[in-house]
Amino acid sequence: MAYKPKGCLLLGSVPLSDNETVFRTCMAAMPGRLKRIPDGETGHRRMFTMWQFAVFQSVPEMLVKFTLNGVASSRDFTKEEVDAGIAKLEQVGIETGYDKAAIESYAVFKKLQNEGVIPPQVRFQVCIPSVANVVTPFIESAFQPGVYPLYEAALVRAIKNIQASIPHLELSIQLDLSIDNAFWDGKYMTPWFADTHDVKDFVVAYILRMIEPIAPDVELGIHNCYGDMEHKHFFEPESMQPVVERGLKLFEKSPHKIGCFHAQVPVSAMGDLEGFLEPLKELVPRMREHGTELYLGVVQFEDEEGTKRRIEAAEKVVSRFGVATECGMGRTPVEQIEGILKLSAEVCEPVL
Repeated sequence: MAYKPKGCLLLGSVPLSDNETVFRTCMAAMPGRLKRIPDGETGHRRMFTMWQFAVFQSVPEMLVKFTLNGVASSRDFTKEEVDAGIAKLEQVGIETGYDKAAIESYAVFKKLQNEGVIPPQVRFQVCIPSVANVVTPFIESAFQPGVYPLYEAALVRAIKNIQASIPHLELSIQLDLSIDNAFWDGKYMTPWFADTHDVKDFVVAYILRMIEPIAPDVELGIHNCYGDMEHKHFFEPESMQPVVERGLKLFEKSPHKIGCFHAQVPVSAMGDLEGFLEPLKELVPRMREHGTELYLGVVQFEDEEGTKRRIEAAEKVVSRFGVATECGMGRTPVEQIEGILKLSAEVCEPVL
């Protein structure tokens, strides 16, 4: 492996006991390799957006029977039932809890920074999902058109609260895009808005609305993935073209500089890595304009050889990038975390 990537990106979930353990463990395992660090989304937050299911318990009739890696079945509702459910949700209100969790974890982050455990130039990373990654899997389809704007507004409030409580130059906000990829691809999942809107335009629009409230001096990151439930994606991408296509639109229209951009390189692409990665060439000029750091999800547990092969293939397509896993590690067995962090550090160079 001639090229050594620059640095590593943690994508959010790290299934250790608590946020302090995550901070200490990751900084010790990857010295000088993290420009930003998340709190690990520990405890009840560890399964990506699963904890958001409880946000809607006040209106239980709108909740689906969620199934892992499957499309939940829906039932029919009358217009009166839907209107009553939406009105009740509006009255009760939505508190996502992302702001509360971030503010609490930042206090621990700052304590460790003051102790010298976390270098002063490392930012505190907060990961926020798009509206699709909560409403789509958890809410009955009949209610989704009414819930989308309410939940999106709640996410925006959380982003504003986070920025009001955490110094901007110490903050990095990562937007998590997962189900959005299924919408974009159009083969696995059809969103409620497909009959009335251009799906890709609609997706770009709601992502841009999430970017809008992020202050210019807060770093913005984009994380793209295809889910990770029981080590399975909800579908295997044929190439990086969908991520690149949407990325081009975001780079063109974003009111905010995109500081880092993550895209996964799945094991399923091993048969034609260069072909899978080829579309990235289209994105390179835009990333240069934004000064964007690219992180590729090449790291796999106990697969040093495969990880290095993915890095070698990527080097032929892009000249500079860092490493990451394919997805967050919320569903990764705890006993694998040390090995993943160790391999990540071994295959990349320090950036601090």
